[in-house]
Amino acid sequence: MKILVVMTAKATLHLLDGEQHPSGFWAEEFVVPYQIFEKAGYVVDVATIGGKTPTVDQTSIDPQFLQWVRPQGSPDDDAVNAAEYVRVVENTPQLNKPLALESLTEEDIAGYDGLYVSGGHGAIGDLPKSDELAQILRWWLASGKPLATVCHGHTSLLALRDGEGHWPLEGYRMTAFSHSEELVTNMAGRLPLILEVELTRLGAKYEKADAIWDSHVVVDRNLTTGQNPYSSKALAETFLKQLSAA
Repeated sequence: MKILVVMTAKATLHLLDGEQHPSGFWAEEFVVPYQIFEKAGYVVDVATIGGKTPTVDQTSIDPQFLQWVRPQGSPDDDAVNAAEYVRVVENTPQLNKPLALESLTEEDIAGYDGLYVSGGHGAIGDLPKSDELAQILRWWLASGKPLATVCHGHTSLLALRDGEGHWPLEGYRMTAFSHSEELVTNMAGRLPLILEVELTRLGAKYEKADAIWDSHVVVDRNLTTGQNPYSSKALAETFLKQLSAA
């Protein structure tokens, strides 16, 4: 049993005002699903564009910052969680030597049971621009196997088109990092794109949690989507159910 985790290789994000903002992958969105997948008995491979070692967003391992990216009233386990994220990131060999997306063939992709796209603002900078990733996702969607994305991992879906130029996920129910959540980040008004806006424009039936930063997961056919970092646990557990049923 194998799961392929696709991650951003970007360490910065080019904002609309020209700033190269420090970024990368969001620790919780990799660590929590990774641990859940491994505990369930799955072999987990990591792949990035160019096989480049992914960079963890430093704010995602800062316990002082984590209080701002979870719902109000949720348990204050920020220090413990941040320490665990650091431990896993520093001791996961797949992060040090990820597979290169460009090297993966259709046969390679067919060897996986599930495909999960992790998030982080860095994903905006490279995932929607990769022709190779788009091809992998076309192969994957054609296979009908379970696909999961969380938060900004959904940027990987934006460039997908079928043979007639249509977005193949039009009409799917899904969630993603919300415009409301983007507006309270320090990059508000400077981001190259807003996922909620882009997905809706392409024809997705967008949904989100009632409260900002709350966990929200949506399943439609073989696609499982999570809204934000706090959705990582529920997303991974839901994805495992999809894999079991496949």
